[in-house]
Amino acid sequence: MAQDLMRGFMFNDMDIRGVHISLNESVQALLKKHDYPVAVSSILSQLFIASALLSANLKLQGRLSVQVRGDGPLEYAMAECRVEQPGTLEPLSLKGLARHAEQVDDNLDLHALVGKGQLVITIEPDEGQRYQGIVALDRETLAECLEGYFYQSEQLPTHLQLEMGDEQAAGFMVQRLPAGVSDEAQADEDWELVHALVATLTSQELLELPAEQVLHRLFHEYDVQAFAQRPVRYQCDCSRERSAHAIVALGQAEVDDVLEELDRLIIDCQFCNTQYTFDKVDCHMLFNPNSSTSSGQGTLH
Repeated sequence: MAQDLMRGFMFNDMDIRGVHISLNESVQALLKKHDYPVAVSSILSQLFIASALLSANLKLQGRLSVQVRGDGPLEYAMAECRVEQPGTLEPLSLKGLARHAEQVDDNLDLHALVGKGQLVITIEPDEGQRYQGIVALDRETLAECLEGYFYQSEQLPTHLQLEMGDEQAAGFMVQRLPAGVSDEAQADEDWELVHALVATLTSQELLELPAEQVLHRLFHEYDVQAFAQRPVRYQCDCSRERSAHAIVALGQAEVDDVLEELDRLIIDCQFCNTQYTFDKVDCHMLFNPNSSTSSGQGTLH
């Protein structure tokens, strides 16, 4: 199976940019970690694609997450994209999670699944202020809700397409930027033209064609600059080291109380289902690091 890749592009003579992404391996890796109902898998996969698309233009190092939450059978679902070294070809790292009722009908649409819900987009830079935007899930599809978010919060007309096949996943986004020319009427016309073109892209084409062919199919008559492809991967950032920090944060007294009953602490990662076990000796070394050299280094999954 081909490597998951993201390719950005822009029009040299229009204030419009875009992103194409293929996430076949990453989505399958995510879904194999959990036995989600079909309807939940569909929404989570779309969030996975969306989080990567929205991260394409981040100019900071940190995390971007896209979450839906509500009062329906799907309590919440979220996908997070980790951006390292923005502006480079360092891979983007994705992870995701969902919580749902015990029984979920496979045929539920977005609103039946989430109920009265919200779409939450959060940007957490490693340095700087955290940003969060919240809008109602008041449109028919997740893609349309995201389009509404951009128009409402940033006044940026946006078109998104999020597609899932049996073993394929892909996304496509074009976005109008603040006009760099004085002719607003021309900028409006440019956007209407590009939007009309991307609306002809079928689900099958997006899932099966590589970025180069998609861009040629849509824009071969226009001056489009495609950027270098950037790898994308599924990767949970849990580790034994981070689990150890969580135990220390509980405090030694509380940890000692638990160990009297259970003999060991087990930290479960909700994202990838990896377990980290700490026995009494391990916990003693966490709170008394000078008494011995602790073992176990951080490992990503």
